[in-house]
Amino acid sequence: MKMPMRFVWLAGLGVLVAMAAGCRREPANSPEAAYRAFIEAVQKGNTRKAWGSLSAATRLKVEERSKAIAEASKGVVRDQPELLLFQGTRPGPLGEVTQVKVDETSALLQVASASGPREVKLVKDSGKWLIDLSDTISQPK
Repeated sequence: MKMPMRFVWLAGLGVLVAMAAGCRREPANSPEAAYRAFIEAVQKGNTRKAWGSLSAATRLKVEERSKAIAEASKGVVRDQPELLLFQGTRPGPLGEVTQVKVDETSALLQVASASGPREVKLVKDSGKWLIDLSDTISQPK
């Protein structure tokens, strides 16, 4: 009689542990997971991966800005958009990341950090969530 009760108890404990672990994980293709992967790439200095995590609109704006800076400097500053955006950038530890608004093509996250909470926009392109900073990048003059 002890064997079946022990089995039931262990099985119940296993289910609870699996449920608790599952509650804390976000899906691999969620906006939160995409943002965490982006921040991890920036923290590790993996500019290629971080650059690939950006929306096409963001990359285009950074490329335009980089080109304008290089032209204005008359060759002193090279046209390197990835370096322009990520050089010297090492975000601190990432706090809580929560969804504010999500639909099929865009998401808005609230991100807690040492400098305070902020909102981050993501867009979905070809089934992949990408960071969209295009609204925060000024156009070259």
